[in-house]
Order: sequence, then structure tokens, then C-alpha cells
Amino acid sequence: MKKGIVLAVLGLLAVGAGPAAGDEERFSLELRGGGFNRDDAGYADHAAVYGLSDPELAGGGVVEGGVRVLPRLWLLGSWSGWTTVGSRRLSELSVENQALLAQVGFTAYREEFDTNGVAWWLRADLTAGAGLYTISDDLEGEGHRDRGPGGRLGGQLAVGWRGIGFAVSYGWHLTGVRIDDRVGGSIGAGGHEFGAGLRFQY
Repeated sequence: MKKGIVLAVLGLLAVGAGPAAGDEERFSLELRGGGFNRDDAGYADHAAVYGLSDPELAGGGVVEGGVRVLPRLWLLGSWSGWTTVGSRRLSELSVENQALLAQVGFTAYREEFDTNGVAWWLRADLTAGAGLYTISDDLEGEGHRDRGPGGRLGGQLAVGWRGIGFAVSYGWHLTGVRIDDRVGGSIGAGGHEFGAGLRFQY
């Protein structure tokens, strides 16, 4: 499966490769909100048994900045944080995970359009990188915490006007960072990220 993903990414790179426009932007900043589906191995089911909300699904956001170093090639830095809080009477279970990543981005497609005198642009980017992952939980003042390395593969589509746009994104986080509950279940900082938000570029 992983081999197939790598081949698909290489294929998109080959299709999208080509000279960049002379006025291609050099810097970018994205602020995205969205959801995260954590890797779960029984932790969420055990929480449900005790009447707590599903910690597998979380909300949060991403801050990502980038600089173009070559035509179509970007260096990116990002931070993301995701939180779930579930209550039951006087008890509250919170689960948080974060990632601090360095990534390489490739602009697979970029085009500028003019519609009735209104100039706008459309672009698609692929990203891959690695960094530090953390995850922690807290239940009635007691909790667990883990941290370690991991990686992310992703892509995004953005449309906009001049230096501002709207982006939708997906990221697949792969890491062994995880925490265990009291009855043998576990939940990880890896999983699937879905986001949307503003893109600024110049």
C-alpha cells in the first residue's frame, strides 16, 4: 500500500513538472481549521463504555509557513494541535495531540485565469515531511503522555485572488507515538487530518 502511494506521488510530480511562471509567489502562510481522526486501538470503545464522548475524533488547526527555494519547490514549517474533551457527570476526559513538522512541498499544478476582467488563480500542492509528535490525556487529574518522531504525507488545493485564497487540505500522519488506557486500549498521535482555511501568499 505504501509503495503504491509513493508511485502515485511520483506520477503526479512527473505530470505536474514544468517551468514555473515568472511571477510565482515566494512566501506563503496558511491558517487552517478542521478535524483529526486519530489511530485508535480500543481506547475510544472503552471511553464509550464509561459514557465519555469519542476521543478518536478531534478538532483543532494548523499554522503553516513556507518559502519557495526553486521553481515549484517549497520548504515548509508547520504546527498543528488537536483536542477532544468528553464529560460524564463530574468526570472529564481530554485527549490532545500536536505535531511540529518540517516539510517539502511541490506545486503539481498552478494556473492563473482571467474571468471577465477578474484575475484569479488555482493551485495544487503535494507535501511530505517529518518532525516531533506528542499526545497526552487527562482523566480526573491523572493522565499519560508520549512523544517521538513521525511523518506526514499530504496534499492541498487552493483558489484565490491576488495574495489571498482559500485552501482545503488532507494529511496522513504516520507515527508510533501513542498512549494506553487502564484496560488495554491505546490511541495514537497518527491518523488522518482534514482542514480548510485561509492562504496568504506573496
